[in-house]
Amino acid sequence: MKLEAITRTYRSFVALAVVVMFILTLATNTQAQTPANRIDLSGVSVAVYFGDQSSSQSSRNALTFMFQWMNASTDLLYASDIIDGKLSNYDMVVIPGGWAVTYNNELGSIGIAEIRRFVREGGAFFGVCAGAYFACDKITWEGTTHDYSLDLFDGTGVGSIEEIASWPNYDMCEISVNHSSDIIDFSGEPSTHSVMYYGGPYFESESQNGIHTLATFSVNNQSAMVAFEYDSGRVFLSGPHPEWEEDSQRDNSIWENEFDDQGSEWDMMMKVSLWLVEGFESSTTPPPTLGLSFEQSVAIAATLLVIVALAVYRVKKR
Repeated sequence: MKLEAITRTYRSFVALAVVVMFILTLATNTQAQTPANRIDLSGVSVAVYFGDQSSSQSSRNALTFMFQWMNASTDLLYASDIIDGKLSNYDMVVIPGGWAVTYNNELGSIGIAEIRRFVREGGAFFGVCAGAYFACDKITWEGTTHDYSLDLFDGTGVGSIEEIASWPNYDMCEISVNHSSDIIDFSGEPSTHSVMYYGGPYFESESQNGIHTLATFSVNNQSAMVAFEYDSGRVFLSGPHPEWEEDSQRDNSIWENEFDDQGSEWDMMMKVSLWLVEGFESSTTPPPTLGLSFEQSVAIAATLLVIVALAVYRVKKR
């Protein structure tokens, strides 16, 4: 009987050791990011709006490659997808440059309402150039003001900026980074960036409450990039094009490579995007794990085996 008891005890402790070793292995190999320790967009699902067939292509491609560089998963969504409610499968919607009036027409009242609901319920919105115009309550284009329906930004997008390039011309422009921002830490960013300007807006609002200017156009000191909360969601709008990497092909776009942006804005956009998804669990992020190092796992496993050996020894002594 004593031998049977020893055998049962031994088998039980061995089984326990195997289970714990398996769990520790998973903990070592799977170190999921949580909102508190996120260093990139791993586990974040981004919907890039297809937009206009021709005018959106270059911006759309560059944005897709930029977010993939951030380790986000990306999909292209058409107006029909958004109208059908498919934004609920994503954490962020990205609206590229192109033609804002086309976006309004394609999405219609239903698609626009879906985007607004998505952001209100906690989604992130990233709009560039036409995508930024599209998010404004009003736009003033070449001196004429138009009402827009999405109305995430309670203000006016104003363009084009003739001091930089009158429409339909384009050119590099200088933006000054707001190192005093109280929502995003831009330490490590240069004081200015050289960014492609292609008819995008600067942002005006009678009430600046809750609207944070992240960068200004050096030529007129107007807001070039803004960020703010919208109910439970967060919004980033940019007049110029930080997604284009002039003099580089990593953005999968070549038309602007005759220019030199004297650096990249992608690191800055990473910081912006981390702020956009901060504080909520991604719909695709795996549950948090222990995130133990290999050395920690070995130490715990060794301790466990010592405990098993002592337990077996005590049973034998009885």
